[in-house]
Amino acid sequence: MSFEEFAAARSASLLRYAVLLSGDREEARDIVQEVLARALVKWGRIGSVHDPYGYVRRMVTNEFLSLRRRRRVWTVPLGPDAVDGASAPRVPEPDDDLWHLLMRLPRQQRAVIVLRYYESLSDLEIAEVLGCRTGGTIAAHDPGTFDPTRLRRGEQITVHGHPAFYVQNLDPPAPSAPAGTNASGPDSSYRIGAAVGWQDSSGAWVTVSDGASRAAMLRLAESVRLTPPRTARAPVRFGWVPLDLPVTYIESRDVAAHGVSANIGFGGPAEPSGQPSSPFFTMPYDTPLSVSVLPMEGIMTAWGEDYADRPMRTIAGHRTWYIEGDAGPFGNRDGSHMLIQAGSCGITIAVRDRVSIPSAALERMVENMTFGGCDDTSDWLPIVGS
Repeated sequence: MSFEEFAAARSASLLRYAVLLSGDREEARDIVQEVLARALVKWGRIGSVHDPYGYVRRMVTNEFLSLRRRRRVWTVPLGPDAVDGASAPRVPEPDDDLWHLLMRLPRQQRAVIVLRYYESLSDLEIAEVLGCRTGGTIAAHDPGTFDPTRLRRGEQITVHGHPAFYVQNLDPPAPSAPAGTNASGPDSSYRIGAAVGWQDSSGAWVTVSDGASRAAMLRLAESVRLTPPRTARAPVRFGWVPLDLPVTYIESRDVAAHGVSANIGFGGPAEPSGQPSSPFFTMPYDTPLSVSVLPMEGIMTAWGEDYADRPMRTIAGHRTWYIEGDAGPFGNRDGSHMLIQAGSCGITIAVRDRVSIPSAALERMVENMTFGGCDDTSDWLPIVGS
């Protein structure tokens, strides 16, 4: 299907959907026009996915969730009786009280209601549109770095025809907090829960966790294949890193319905020397320097709707915003953040201690970055080097 055929067949449905999300016909029209303009540029990719309408509908959802009104001072949501005329999108006719209650909901909750009762999507399909996790988390641990004791106490199963284990709770007992302290800090806020694990023929241990159910994790486990190590690539390459911090964590994603993303951690071993790795491999909370890369569409869900109102500085041709302490959507009293708009990518650099890594160091870091793209992985780069 060509883009012109898609637009002719689906524009009205997208506009009706956007009207229900926003409650404002003109805002809905702006959203759909903006999304279709971006979809045209990427149609070679979008047109080849299984469900182009679902992909573009998700773009409309992201645009609605991240929209900042730059031109209007007053925005008055329209009731269903205000959306009329032969060319206007027709909407369901709930009573006025129901309509106004819908308009009072936070944007993401409103999107859930519209996706359920107008688009007739299931819970899993709604999670896909909103970018919520529905699969699971896979971690591979180098030989000798994982303690399988708790895993081996679980139910014996098979994965790929080889012995494996399923446990309802892979977490060790939560440490007791010293008197006068709070046990709900960053190191104790996330628990792994149920997991599937096995030892690969290479000697590495593999765990699958964070799944919707036991059956879902088993299905995911059967799809896992370890490959020989390859050079890690990301949407950005770093020619210079403060304090010569080494790369200690890399996570990258390329999911057609969600777009691409990457998280990179610098500094400090992921685990204390001589100790086995955690069964859930995640960036340590106290990583000195971390970088998150997301597509610019929808970046306001990470940066906050007012990010562009902050003082902006152009560095190496890219718009940047520097934020210290607890300002904005970030909560680190002693740290700082640098937000970078680079083509289709939005990059967030997070610093744990801005005394050891000051703003001048982040500016130099940006000056020595090379950027790929966040539309797909075709132009991703080795993470470090010149």
